[in-house]
Amino acid sequence: MANTDPQLALADIQEPVLNTFWPPAPGWWLLTVVLILVLAYGFRFFWIGWQKALPLRQAKAELRLIKAPGQSAELNELLKRLLRCYSPRHQALSAPVKQWQDFLQQQLPQQPLPDLQSLLYKPDPAEADFSLYLQFVTTWLNKVSVKQLEQL
Repeated sequence: MANTDPQLALADIQEPVLNTFWPPAPGWWLLTVVLILVLAYGFRFFWIGWQKALPLRQAKAELRLIKAPGQSAELNELLKRLLRCYSPRHQALSAPVKQWQDFLQQQLPQQPLPDLQSLLYKPDPAEADFSLYLQFVTTWLNKVSVKQLEQL
């Protein structure tokens, strides 16, 4: 016997699932665009600073390779190349050794600096002079900032 009750043939009404997260409201789109722009600007600012500091980081890495008194000229060249990166027309770059030494001494007045004339041009530089110069350069490179180098 067939069921003739019409209410049994009806199924419950099911409401569609409410999708609350997509598409977002216009305010969320605006916030997303603003956030992306702020992040892009921040990354650009960070990247420019990172690139400006690259010669200083490379000089510090190259300094770790200089260990022997015979590398006094390389140590001096390292400082001049670093100064040339940040101040290409600095007068100390083409100055005689005495003026170059005075310029370096002005950078760290409390740190002793050996006589560069004898250190750079003697065939056998003294180990103590080289160690003193190496200590001076290490201290200066660890203290100096990119901003200070750009202002020289």
